Amino acid sequence: MTIVFTFADLFALSPLVIILMTALLVLSIESLCQHPKNWVHKIALLGIAIAILASVFSPGSQSELLTRWIAFDSFTKFFTLFFLAIGWLCCLLAHSFFKHHQTSQGEYYFLLLAALFGLILVASAADFLTLFLGLETLSIALYVLCAYMKKWELAGEAAIKYFLMGSLATAFLLYGVALLYGWAGTTNFALIAQQPIPVGSQYFLFFGGIAMIILGLAFKAALVPFHLWAPDVYDGAPNPVTAFMATGIKVGAFAVFARIFLFSFSPFNPVWNDLLISLSIATMIYANFVALRQIHLRRFFAYSGISHAGFLLIPIIARGSDALNSLEFYLVIYTLATLGCFAILTTIEFNRKNSSIEDLKGLFYRSPWQAGAFAFCLLTLAAIPPTPGFFAKFYVFKIAFQSGHILLVVIGLLTTILAVYYYLRIISVMFTPKETEQLPIQMSWPSAVVIATSSVSLIVFIFYPEILNNFY
Repeated sequence: MTIVFTFADLFALSPLVIILMTALLVLSIESLCQHPKNWVHKIALLGIAIAILASVFSPGSQSELLTRWIAFDSFTKFFTLFFLAIGWLCCLLAHSFFKHHQTSQGEYYFLLLAALFGLILVASAADFLTLFLGLETLSIALYVLCAYMKKWELAGEAAIKYFLMGSLATAFLLYGVALLYGWAGTTNFALIAQQPIPVGSQYFLFFGGIAMIILGLAFKAALVPFHLWAPDVYDGAPNPVTAFMATGIKVGAFAVFARIFLFSFSPFNPVWNDLLISLSIATMIYANFVALRQIHLRRFFAYSGISHAGFLLIPIIARGSDALNSLEFYLVIYTLATLGCFAILTTIEFNRKNSSIEDLKGLFYRSPWQAGAFAFCLLTLAAIPPTPGFFAKFYVFKIAFQSGHILLVVIGLLTTILAVYYYLRIISVMFTPKETEQLPIQMSWPSAVVIATSSVSLIVFIFYPEILNNFY
């Protein structure tokens, strides 16, 4: 049978193609133009915007050349749009960052677009080989981005730690894929899902492969005890890179968790549920207690993100018809609130020194609307009603309770109460007057756009949380 590759198939791949071509164009302009700084960020923003439009209108492909490797479904479309939105907002943060740090920008946007390409490939993977290519494209770009500010003392240390631990996680993941291939004879998700439950010696190949894959993905999601890279990397990387890692990588990791454990391998769920439950409980307890002791904002948000990863595992464990919806809603709310926080950090970090919580003292008197937006994002992360963060955690606890995971609900509620304290501590510092007089904060328009987008979107989700259901 002859397989034909048509224009419709190319259109189905258009978001990936547009991001790739935009990245190459940005790099070419950086190499050939005399004043590339005036163009590269505009081209990056325009390319991502065009990719968003292409993703909205692009049809799925039926070609066996593509469907063997890439899935064209509503899950892929949702996360493609999600990643493109994250990339667009992070480009704005980068533009604001480079106003205060004079260095070449073309390579930065090229690497950011390459990481975005990897994320989209990860979300649309229908085969472990495609998944691996996406993860490596993402990881290699981020290794370089972490050390982009070469003169920063912590940047090189952050990059080498991330590279070494990321290489180890990749080894676990590849070894797990090899074990699964030894059992099933294929790396395709759909074909693996059709296999009967293994018995005898085949069971050890299957369970060993799943365990290794979980360990590799746990590193990407920064689950305890595979979280050790996150605080140091967040501390040393440039602020826009940290924002991208805190949101894009987290969302990408749980998109893979959902693709594998909610869709492809759901018939085998009891085999690995106990391992996922252990990771979730350890993450929620450890991260929330350690976050109480943090004084630097970057490290604080690292442990805040780690604690949320524990909650994000609950829908994967609970399964059910509402598991995917609750996971996606939680991811969207977490991402918007986190990007809003990092946009404000970008405006107050004018040098490479990382801000501490004490640096926020008197922020309300220097910039009331920034302090208000920051407080709203923190209250959302703390799940205080009526913020959308409350509804996100409520949905997660609801499906956990309905599936009989009472222990996860109890530990989740207790650690949520603990988290409220350290989020409210930061808010109280912002509204505390500072003894010395301080000048008002000058904000660039890109940071203002990110803050406004995050705040307005979170307010919309308070009244219309069902918006995301339109994707299914």
